[in-house]
Amino acid sequence: MTLPLTVESSGVDASRQYQIVRQLELFRIQEDPHLIYRGQEHLIVLRYLQRRVAARPIQLRNHIRRVYLAIQSREVAHLTGALVDLMLILKGKGRYLVERMLDQSRPLLKPEYHQLMKKVCDTGQTDRLRAIPVGESVLSNGGMPSVARMQ
Repeated sequence: MTLPLTVESSGVDASRQYQIVRQLELFRIQEDPHLIYRGQEHLIVLRYLQRRVAARPIQLRNHIRRVYLAIQSREVAHLTGALVDLMLILKGKGRYLVERMLDQSRPLLKPEYHQLMKKVCDTGQTDRLRAIPVGESVLSNGGMPSVARMQ
């Protein structure tokens, strides 16, 4: 089912219209079968995927979508948190998947973080991830990061 992402401007101010568009996008992303996000609301969908990962950390698809979206939107903090969460949930398994994600993330990650994550991927010792700032990770500290207030 495809939801329209335009709203008639019959008395609805621009701020309210923007909120409606964002909500419609969140409904649309729930049924989107693609791993790569094709919309325009990158930060909103990243926050949505963070909540999905926190709620159901075992669903690998949400982790992958989150990493790809962070790469696509060039959100380095989100990318770092998404990769940390992916490695924490896999617990040393899925080495080829993590290597692929790291290779695709290399241009955005700090070189020292990339090397550390590569070592974690090779050894499976996830406790090394503590050396990385994980502000956007939802699994490393058991809680949600500070969420930007919805306007």
